[in-house]
Amino acid sequence: MKTSSMSQEEHIYLHALRSLPLFGDKSLRKVITAFGSAKDAWLAKEYPSSLALTPKPRESFVHRHTHVPSPEATFEKLCADGTRLLTIHDALYPRLLKEIPDHPYFLYVRGHFDWESLNHRPAIAIVGSRKFTAYGEQVALRLAYDLTQAGCIVVSGLAFGIDKKAHTGALDAKGATLAVLGGGIDDPSIAPRSNYHLAQNILPEGALVSEHPPGTTILPAYFALRNRIIAGICHGTLVIEAAEGSGSLITATLALDYNREVFAIPGSIFSPTSSGTHMLLKHGAKLVTHARDILEEIAPEKISVTKNVPQKKRDLSGLSPQVQKIYQALSHEPVHINTLAKSTGISIGEAQSALTLLELQGFARNIGAMQYIATPL
Repeated sequence: MKTSSMSQEEHIYLHALRSLPLFGDKSLRKVITAFGSAKDAWLAKEYPSSLALTPKPRESFVHRHTHVPSPEATFEKLCADGTRLLTIHDALYPRLLKEIPDHPYFLYVRGHFDWESLNHRPAIAIVGSRKFTAYGEQVALRLAYDLTQAGCIVVSGLAFGIDKKAHTGALDAKGATLAVLGGGIDDPSIAPRSNYHLAQNILPEGALVSEHPPGTTILPAYFALRNRIIAGICHGTLVIEAAEGSGSLITATLALDYNREVFAIPGSIFSPTSSGTHMLLKHGAKLVTHARDILEEIAPEKISVTKNVPQKKRDLSGLSPQVQKIYQALSHEPVHINTLAKSTGISIGEAQSALTLLELQGFARNIGAMQYIATPL
């Protein structure tokens, strides 16, 4: 990946400054404005009266040489981990992100994503509840898959729930996906830890992205910062499931503030996880039932692609007629094993054996309380 048009020396001092305790993007901008460059700020002998840092960042800056004894060694360690910087002076810095008023001065990125492509391909954020339903899971996987097949870049936050399914759907389609993290992008900092292997699967074609240096632990205040990057880097944001007050609604609100498209998936009127998406729909978000609904707004030239995507079919030829019969009785809606047995005329014991085999094949999933769904194709 190309680095910035800014010198590597300036990168070294940018990373050193950002690595200071409680020294965020706003503090970084203030010192660069005051001194003219990160290098001059780091090497400065005096603290100018015009530099209006709040107490804790000010203390970090005054004692910067104690906190980071060797900027060169710190930067060398960063690069050894495969992490690079994209600054606002870099041609590869995301064009859409640079347009928002509160864009980060630079991003830490890790992975093999083609950053040039982001300025020429539609990007869509897919976000939603951590406590998703079986319906939400299938929608996230299906739409992320179809949008990726159509040439879009799927962006999400590598969180529990819908985020994870969005990344998974994009990877299933053999595409690149961007995961914007609320903490550091180094292996020890990735959270939740259950998504560590998903993060590793993203790296070959996609990227992990953060404005925070490696080693940063996620704090509640960082989620809103992460959400602005997700909304800002994309042409539109799709909310699949969200309760009222959800962080996903914050991302959608930010997308509106940045003059980006907002999309929402309708759900059951009885489901708390759909109350937020229904509120978005009432306030003008576009209702989505198919990837084409999104492409019409952000990339109409891609619509024909979704029509040509071959419909995947499950190969059931190796399964017994009885197992196939149980599978055909499944859908995206949860169904209890007793109902399956009754509707197919198969005993509960035989139905249980068939469902176990279908689960092993990845064709079905027990979502709890002996209720089953067919897994998304």
